[in-house]
Amino acid sequence: MLSRNVLVLCALTIVCCLSLGAGVAVAEEARSPTQAPPIAKASGFVCPTGRNPYDIHAWIHVTKWCIVPGVRDQVQVKLQMKIHNGSNTRDLDISQDQFRLIVRRFDSAHWTPARIGSPTVAQPIHTTYRGTGVWAIPSDAEEAYDTIPHEPNNLTFATHWYGTTLAPGATFVPHFHYGDLVFYLPRLHHLSPLQDIVGIAFMHDSDIIALCEPHVWGEHAYAGTF
Repeated sequence: MLSRNVLVLCALTIVCCLSLGAGVAVAEEARSPTQAPPIAKASGFVCPTGRNPYDIHAWIHVTKWCIVPGVRDQVQVKLQMKIHNGSNTRDLDISQDQFRLIVRRFDSAHWTPARIGSPTVAQPIHTTYRGTGVWAIPSDAEEAYDTIPHEPNNLTFATHWYGTTLAPGATFVPHFHYGDLVFYLPRLHHLSPLQDIVGIAFMHDSDIIALCEPHVWGEHAYAGTF
């Protein structure tokens, strides 16, 4: 089910959706948010910050991703992130709200984040990317989830992030239920979700300072495996 071929991403998304099983609402293993992340080298398609007024030097990388059915006429976009702090002197803020899913079109009236667990406080914002207006969508709150209608034992997937700050030169390395972000995205019935997604962005306030487009994302994987 895994593939890096951009030309079959939409077909793989359908396969992933059909194979949706029981979701995971809470982390099976948790690491202290203050525990230092391991060091790793850049691999795959990393997306660096460009010149920015905040003097932030970093790169981001999507290691795994999947799009699966959601609730309330939405899809779930789940992805796993690796982040590197390229500064030699400054800590990097990698709190959850620094990372947003960027889309071209967005139905704000039908966006409803996960309702069970902690509320999602962050709201979608309108910003620009390369001179074009886009929407920046926050991920669901840590470990928040929903039950699938008419399937009380089947849950949506949940964010398991735990990132706070990253020391100079260090890399945030994800693993199972660590470094996952889940976004709810209202369906656009005339488009597949990938057709509307610009990418995943590392942001400062409302400014996009690094963005990974879907064609450079890593493994397309079943959402229950990460």
